[in-house]
Amino acid sequence: MNEKSILLVDDNENQLNHLNHSLKDLGYKNTFTADRGDNAWVLLKLKKIDCVVCSYEMKEMSGIALLKILRREDQMADIPFFLTDPAFTKIKVLKAGQIGVTGLFVIPFDNEAMQKKINKSLKEVKEPIIEQTQQTLDHGLELIENKEYDKALQVFTVLVNQKEIPEYYFNIGYIKTSQGKHSEAIDAFSKATKLDRLFVKAYEAMGRAYKLIGDLKKAEEHMQLAAEIYMETDKLDSAEDVLNEVLESGTHSLNIYNTLGVIQRKKGNTEVALRQYKKALKIHPEESYLYYNIGRLYLDMKNASKAKKYFQQALDRNHEFKEAKQILKAIDLGIV
Repeated sequence: MNEKSILLVDDNENQLNHLNHSLKDLGYKNTFTADRGDNAWVLLKLKKIDCVVCSYEMKEMSGIALLKILRREDQMADIPFFLTDPAFTKIKVLKAGQIGVTGLFVIPFDNEAMQKKINKSLKEVKEPIIEQTQQTLDHGLELIENKEYDKALQVFTVLVNQKEIPEYYFNIGYIKTSQGKHSEAIDAFSKATKLDRLFVKAYEAMGRAYKLIGDLKKAEEHMQLAAEIYMETDKLDSAEDVLNEVLESGTHSLNIYNTLGVIQRKKGNTEVALRQYKKALKIHPEESYLYYNIGRLYLDMKNASKAKKYFQQALDRNHEFKEAKQILKAIDLGIV
């Protein structure tokens, strides 16, 4: 009998019961069930869960949404997470892979294949490339702990100069998806997302090391790179924390304030976003894309007249600003 705990999530009661019985027949006796994504999230926070098997399509919170939330949490980022669906389209495979799904189970289930995939995920055996990257990261962090900042930066520089590695696996994932080889695609996407999580920690560590040796420009550069990876993976709070850490060091940067504005806009905090964009404008009042970003913000706020004013200012500063031209035309036509 397998003692690992598995959380099963599906808003279809019959499908949930069938999945639960199937796993128990396969020897997984320690199972929990949830009929909604939000209930599953509560269980994940209350209990030690070793694996999640969740329906892709659910009414209240989709399996993709639950996976995205789980992958944002450092302590849960590596929990194996499988999605179930009667027919995985290429779009579904891409969405799941880009977020970091562990595997896919097609309904009706192939119990033997399901057991094999779950057992493999629960063994916690890291791929060599993941293990090597983790060891390099740990070594760099240990050097920082020992205040050997220059040596740490050398280690991290070698690591991040291999930044094409996650991209390579993402590209393999896209190719395999287009070929209909979904299992191979998910394996590649899984490597890519795990590597991205390690690389973002490396960029953060480099930023802090540079700050400690007094190179604030380099510190900002690497913290900005960390924030961009966090934003790509929808970890907006982590991105905001990293950028605020840069500001606390006394740096006043156009890019930092603009990125904070983008984050606040994504979070729906329009007034806070506007303040950040205007701080960026004070540093560089001729930057056309800042006016464009403020225009987009006013559109979010349903203020088309102010939005038009800022889009026009963006175009005045860059006559070839294609997006500004298009959105001004759309406003004039009443499309937005």
